[in-house]
Amino acid sequence: MTEYNQIFEELKHIECATDNLLERVTDVLEHYNPNGEYQIIAEEDNDFIHDNIRVYNAFSEDGMSPSIALVVQEGLDHYVAKVIDAFELQN
Repeated sequence: MTEYNQIFEELKHIECATDNLLERVTDVLEHYNPNGEYQIIAEEDNDFIHDNIRVYNAFSEDGMSPSIALVVQEGLDHYVAKVIDAFELQN
């Protein structure tokens, strides 16, 4: 679990242009699992629209690495995105 904590901490340091977010997240995840690939999807949740919060789920295609939820806050202009939380999804 310690390695997963390192992944989550590294993800929480991502702050970049919104257009680069998924690439940056994928780079971190594939650094810890070089043979794996991740599929990342945005989960729409109308409860968060007012706070510019978006939730993304990253699923490992090999099934060996954890599936991860990312809570991302977009800036008011939607040009900058910052990962504010990351955690393992429970099955």
